[in-house]
Amino acid sequence: MPVLLVVGGGLFGSLAAAYARSKGIEAVVFDPGLSGAASPAAAGLFKEAWAGKKLLPHFHAALPVLDRLYGLRHLTLTHDDGTRETFLFVPPSAILEPTPVREAVTTVGDGWLEAGGRRQEGWVYVAAGVWCEQFLPGLGVYGKAGAAFRFAGERVGRMRSLAPSRQAIAFVRDPGNTYFSDGTAERDYTPVHDRQTLDRAAAMGLTEAPVERFWGRRPYVPGGLAFRRLGERTWLATGGRKMGTILGAFCARRLVEEGLR
Repeated sequence: MPVLLVVGGGLFGSLAAAYARSKGIEAVVFDPGLSGAASPAAAGLFKEAWAGKKLLPHFHAALPVLDRLYGLRHLTLTHDDGTRETFLFVPPSAILEPTPVREAVTTVGDGWLEAGGRRQEGWVYVAAGVWCEQFLPGLGVYGKAGAAFRFAGERVGRMRSLAPSRQAIAFVRDPGNTYFSDGTAERDYTPVHDRQTLDRAAAMGLTEAPVERFWGRRPYVPGGLAFRRLGERTWLATGGRKMGTILGAFCARRLVEEGLR
């Protein structure tokens, strides 16, 4: 059985590799660790209402994959008015490939890729986020940047509405720390946006200096999610926007169950 060669160790690539391994397929993930990767900044929260009518089938297809691989968790956040809202949750730290091959993939063909000056053959899955354009020119993928912050210590989970379909959230994403994000997504990101995000964090009680900044560019594709078969043994997927966990799991299931035969 051929090995699955995954280009990109973000949510899309890591989910595909993990799901393939759960089916007995060897998978190797290549990720050079480029600055601007979006997945480490992801919150890991999702709920059915966020999917909307268009992505509802994707949501329901993704849940069994996430539950099988990591176990679905539940997290409750409290609004300013005291009402509580519950979400499904898988932390990115549980998903992201822990030991990818730290080499840049320079060329992709049908059933092969080149990395580190060496050619390797197998099934190929390009899941390189905003960098997918180099492997499929004309795709039109672009990035919208945002930053999230990690604060020392654990706080009770909170949520504050900022605009329709946009919230500021503070919760324990990983033990011992509080994660904060205000959902910023800008094509032209500047230090002003960082200051605005930190001001919103302070307004929710996170007044000390953060211990870590997560910055990345979410991949957007005109028309929404892109899942393309580029050849008999090569696929590409990107365009997770703010639903990388769900759409990454959906694409992983489609790849493994329909493509790797």
